Parts: sequence; structure tokens; C-alpha cells
Amino acid sequence: MNKVSDVYTPELSRHKLSVRFSDNLPMIEVIRHMNNSNLCVFAALCDGHTVTTTGYEIPADFWVNRASAVACSLKQLNLPIETQTIQTKADVGGTTKQSVFYISDISIQRLETEPEKIMSECEKLQRIQKKSCAQKDMARLYKSFGEEGVLELLRNACSANDASPSCEQKAG
Repeated sequence: MNKVSDVYTPELSRHKLSVRFSDNLPMIEVIRHMNNSNLCVFAALCDGHTVTTTGYEIPADFWVNRASAVACSLKQLNLPIETQTIQTKADVGGTTKQSVFYISDISIQRLETEPEKIMSECEKLQRIQKKSCAQKDMARLYKSFGEEGVLELLRNACSANDASPSCEQKAG
């Protein structure tokens, strides 16, 4: 397994992506704002390769430091990064989960033909996931602090953020 940037240098990656999406202004704009890590990984994924984190023992085409952070960064750009989680044996016994990241052939095709639509779908999915995580956090806080404790935390958050009076009114 090779380091992704050894094969997909930032310059090569930018060129490959610019050629692939040459008539695709939404994608060109996204690519223009990518950092080097995102460029290298995204170019590899668009070529149908898989990426995982350095040191993982799972099958993948390339590795990168902190692959999950790079994948998260690409997802925040509303790109259809997919994850396959694989159970592996841990160094200290037991099992651990490791992830490999990819873009499906269908998603690559959609990025080329209907980028705004697929990116909008990715953005919607991100909002749903974020709301779900927030709901779990609220349930955990409610269990720990009760209703009054959560309302107090919310009031404190509103005042700490110099929020408008409407924020405080909503909090309690």
C-alpha cells in the first residue's frame, strides 16, 4: 500500500481533477478551494481507489495520515464519500474497527453529470446526521442533568455567545 501523495501529488491531483471536471463549474469551484490533502485523496477516490489510515491492516489502495479527518473534510464539502468499516484483530487482543473510504462508481458519475443535485443530497444527509448526533447529546445531557439542568446549560450557552434576548427567552 502506498502513501496517496506519493502517487497523487497535489499538482497531479489538481490537474487530473480539473481535466475530469473541466465543464463542471460547481466541481471546479469546490476543487479550487481544496487543500493539498483533500486534493490528493479526492483525486485517488475519483479514479476508483480506496484510502485508509496509516498503519491500518485492512485492504486499501492507498494510505494517508488521519484518513477519517480527510474524509470528514471532504464530506463537509458535500462530496459523496462512503465508508466501509471492517472488524480487525487489535494489537492488544480483541477486535477493533478500521475504516476504508471510497466513492462509488455511481456517485462519481453523478458528480460529473449532476454535481449540484448530488452535493445537495450530501448536504441534506449531513444535516440529518448532525441533528441525530445533537439529539443523542441532548438525551445524554437530560439523563445527566435533568430538564432544569439542560435549560440552565442552554441559558449559559446563550449568554456566553452574546446571544440576543430571544435566545434566553427560548431557553426558559
